[in-house]
Amino acid sequence: MDRRQDAQAVREKGGDDHLPRLSREVADTKARLVTGGLFYLFGWVVVALAGDVMRGHPLLGVSVGLAFLTLALLRVWPGPPAHDAPRPVLERWLDRQWAGVLATAALWGGALAWVLVDPHLAGARPAALLCTFAFATAFAHNFSLRLGRALLGVTLVYLPAPLLLPYTDAGLAVNATVGVYAIYLALVLVRSYREYQQQLDLYDALRHQRDQYEHLSRIDPLTGLANRRHHGGTLEHLAREARRLRQPLSMLVMDLDHFKHVNDDFGHEAGDACLARFADRMREVFTQPGAHLARLGGEEFGVLLPGLDREAAAAAAERMRASLELQPLQLREGPLAITVSIGVASYRPGEEQALEDLFRAADRAMYQAKSDGRNRVRVDGA
Repeated sequence: MDRRQDAQAVREKGGDDHLPRLSREVADTKARLVTGGLFYLFGWVVVALAGDVMRGHPLLGVSVGLAFLTLALLRVWPGPPAHDAPRPVLERWLDRQWAGVLATAALWGGALAWVLVDPHLAGARPAALLCTFAFATAFAHNFSLRLGRALLGVTLVYLPAPLLLPYTDAGLAVNATVGVYAIYLALVLVRSYREYQQQLDLYDALRHQRDQYEHLSRIDPLTGLANRRHHGGTLEHLAREARRLRQPLSMLVMDLDHFKHVNDDFGHEAGDACLARFADRMREVFTQPGAHLARLGGEEFGVLLPGLDREAAAAAAERMRASLELQPLQLREGPLAITVSIGVASYRPGEEQALEDLFRAADRAMYQAKSDGRNRVRVDGA
């Protein structure tokens, strides 16, 4: 599967899977907002000085400058929400920032129109046009995250130039250049938008692959249960929670009896099928909230049962043992009668036993079940 197919697969999943993509857009928008507003303020200062605005229209000139300063500050405050914030929160922040960006674009367009219309500001027109070219180009490159809004922004910044410049004393060459540059801006905007969408697609594909690899690193591929590494990490987490909440925590270690005979008599393919069906049976039996099921290796399996004391865990283990004894596993070759030996160990709040010793205690009890004749449950310390 190539990058486009990966990205398409991610998009088709829908729902919250689009949230990281939206979070990436928020982060990219923030990065583009940091200094842009100050350039508009600087541009207005240059235009005001070139046109001697403060002499003829001091109040209006200062008001426009303060408006640019206010919009620049609003770009960086308040900051963006957390990357894992709900979608409505992210969307509201983006809408608010886009409103500020478009307001800045409209303000510059209005200032440009004033400079082009007022003959007393003719000396500021070259500076105003140069700033307009720069701002429109930057807008097309940097704010192409959403095509419709970006097109509106470029239009607000640039449109007064081709509309009003013909009514000034600018020559034909200048007017033609402004018109041709408008076409260039449209092409740049579309290309930048496509490139950004490709970046997001690549980001989605890489994130999807990372999530897959992370999932595979925690899951046993044959049974779909947690693997030994993930099981160990979960035991540490549940142990901390058991201490904090002063609740019991039980662990089962299960080993299929005479599993070697399955491989020898029916082949390794049947052995793999046996392990997979046994995992399915575990899912059917251990339905307690928070139960964590794992394949520890070979034909050995583990179960963590938070909140269950020794007696309840032993009863759950007995249900698993009896289920296998009464209902053989169904393989392609037919029913397979197989039994399991189970060891149970539990932690009770206030006991001296270290939670880290749970696995060793359950494993010891499982071997005791083997020694006592297999197909039975043994509880450590009982």
